[in-house]
Amino acid sequence: MRGHPRILLSGSLVYLGLVFGVMLWRGIEIEPQWVVLALLVIAIALGRGRQFIFDFLPFLLLFFAYEVMRGFASKTGFAPHDLSGLERLLFAGRLPTLVLQSALYRPDRIGWLDLLGMFFYFMHFVLPLAVGFVFWLRDRDRYWRFAAALLLVSYLAFVTYLFFPSRPPWLELQHQVHHIAPETISKLGLDYFVSPVYSHLDPNLVAAFPSLHVAFPVVAAVYAWWHERRLALLLVAWSLCVCFSVVYLGEHYVVDALDGLVYVAVAVFLVERVGRRLLAAEAWLGRTSANGRAGQLPWLRLLAGSRTHQEADGRGDQEHVADADRDQQQRREARRRG
Repeated sequence: MRGHPRILLSGSLVYLGLVFGVMLWRGIEIEPQWVVLALLVIAIALGRGRQFIFDFLPFLLLFFAYEVMRGFASKTGFAPHDLSGLERLLFAGRLPTLVLQSALYRPDRIGWLDLLGMFFYFMHFVLPLAVGFVFWLRDRDRYWRFAAALLLVSYLAFVTYLFFPSRPPWLELQHQVHHIAPETISKLGLDYFVSPVYSHLDPNLVAAFPSLHVAFPVVAAVYAWWHERRLALLLVAWSLCVCFSVVYLGEHYVVDALDGLVYVAVAVFLVERVGRRLLAAEAWLGRTSANGRAGQLPWLRLLAGSRTHQEADGRGDQEHVADADRDQQQRREARRRG
């Protein structure tokens, strides 16, 4: 992206910051559909609106399906687990949430750390979609792998919520841990607006282990690390801030965050392993197409993704140039004979 598109992208970042900053200020819940609509405006400005809809709509639909099913996970009848004992075991009898809140939180005032922690907490949907958009602009193949890993983490977590529900610190230790986010919102006098899409969903209060708030930015950092080291380092710092925030706010234990890292490692490994096998299958298709056997596996062409189409377009252009050269040579030979 050079010249004008680079300037447009920089302006887009300012635009996103203003949009979501105003939403937080005015008490509007930042939900995935608002993020996607904001990104669609940028895609249209870049002349890639139709491609954006085609590539992001499946991701958004699958993500909404996860959000709907997550609410059902609390109705399985399994008793929620108390992870405070495991947390105390890891930290020599102490709970990091209680330590942080006793040292830094003041219930009678609004602290800058409270607002900063809420900012990182409420960017849960914004960050992965925004980073995915950057990947999509530069490399659609990487975007698809990133989106697959993000969805796989979500659905692995959903299975855990089904069979191993757990209470967050604010719910497990209600008389000891402050639920800072709603307390701060009350102090600010805000009444957050939630769209009808989300207001009809059943919230799952016992879906704390693993922490997807921590897992999502870590997935983004992993897929940025191999190509854009500066962005990756920024995302690592962001992930650490999220980890601190969710523990300080009383939303998660540290063990929830650590488990989120394990789920990220599993999801990335599976996605990359499957991706390599698909590329190998694609190469096999290329070798066997001359023998007429490629038509037996049309589904592999779909799974191979956009790279197959790009390579096919490149081969088509090369063949077109070669045909033009042959035609020109034939005309020259005809002139000589004439």
